[in-house]
This record gives sequence, C-alpha cells and structure tokens, in this order.
Amino acid sequence: MRKYRLLIACALVMLITACESISPEMMNSAINVANTVLSNSSQPSSSESANAIKQALDKGVDAAVTQLGQSGGFSDSKYKIPLPAQIQSAADFARDVGLSSYVDEFESSLNNAAEKAVPTAASVFGKAITQMSINDAVNILTGPDNAATEYFIKTSKAEIMQEFLPLVTQATSQVGVTEQFKGLSDKVNTYGRLAGVDMPSIDIDEYVAQQATNSLFDLVAEEEKKIRENPMQRTTELLQKVFGYYGK
Repeated sequence: MRKYRLLIACALVMLITACESISPEMMNSAINVANTVLSNSSQPSSSESANAIKQALDKGVDAAVTQLGQSGGFSDSKYKIPLPAQIQSAADFARDVGLSSYVDEFESSLNNAAEKAVPTAASVFGKAITQMSINDAVNILTGPDNAATEYFIKTSKAEIMQEFLPLVTQATSQVGVTEQFKGLSDKVNTYGRLAGVDMPSIDIDEYVAQQATNSLFDLVAEEEKKIRENPMQRTTELLQKVFGYYGK
C-alpha cells in the first residue's frame, strides 16, 4: 500500500510538471496533495503514533461532549436515558393509575442532569487520555475501528466514573432529580400499598453517571471510526500522517 502511494505521488508530480496550461492555483493544490501522499508513505515514529491516538481520542471526547452537553442532547437523541430497570414495574403501575406525569417528570430530570454534567467530563477524560503509553498507542493503531476507545474503557472507565460521580451529584441536585424521585415514590407507595407495589430504592447519581459515561464512550468510538475510515475527518497533519499510514 505504501509503495502504491509513492508511485501515485511520483506520477502526480510528473503529470503536473508536464502540463503547460495548468493554473498556478491548481499546480499548488496538486503539489500539496503529492506532498501529503509522500509524507504519509513514511512510517510514523512511536511518539507520533502515540500522540495521534491521543489527538483522536481528544477529538472524540470534544465531539461527544458537544453533542450530549446541549439541551436535548440526551432526551432528544438515541442516548435518551431510560428509567432504571429496577423501578420499571413500579413506574408502569404509576402510569396505570393515572400518575404518568410523575413518571415523565422524573425521567426528564434524569436526562437534564446528564446534559448538565457531561460538559464537566471533558477534563476528566482528558486526564485519562494523557496516561496512555507509547506502546499501547502503537498496538491500538493496528487494531479494530474502536481499539483506542476499548482500551480507554478497559484502563480508565473506573477512574473516570469515580471522578465524574461528584459532578453528576451536583447536576442532579441542581435539576432536582432526587425531589422528582421522592415525589414519584410517595405516590407509588400510597396508591400501590393495597396492590402490593412499592418503589425500590436506587442510587440515582450512580445510575445517571453510568448512563452518561456509556453514551460518551459510544460517541468517542464513533468518532474514532470516522477518523480511521474517512481522511476528511483527520483534521491535523499528525492525524493525516499516522492514520494515513495505518489506514485500511
């Protein structure tokens, strides 16, 4: 593949120098393309490879935070946070007895809290990215489309959750998630007493943190795949060189 790049670049240079009618602008563009192809034909150093992986992850995190951290980022997308599974039966009962508004308000508060918390996650993720070693990065480059993200999950998810949880707790407090849950619980326990239905206790903050973190990782993986597959997504010279060399 690298030999073909070199041949294409050489042919391109010969072609453009032989054309008398080509404009200066087209000449410069063609030369830039040739230079890019030629530069991508040389194997990146270990340091370049590591920094490219970190750039790709940084780009993925920025895109994920931007998408999820806006109004409706969770509630109006495929990443909408559902009700916790352990309270689904109680929530269904609440809807059956005319308490749908309490269920909807609680579910909405979960998503609003996640949207408020996500922008604060950028620094937490950034810290984890800087800890990736050169050897890890080089191995990742030859892996599948989500290799960097999977490595990131395996090595850093627990630490990210630990640091992200207090930020989520602040967000749930601001949005009033706990109050919404208490209101729903009180209604379910009142109406459900005779039917033998009660509202289980849950750790709301941990649930929101887990759901938000999973969504962030999913979007980071999507961004990583774009960078690997689409040269237009390689927005720096380093990404172009490294992913151009290791690209499929």
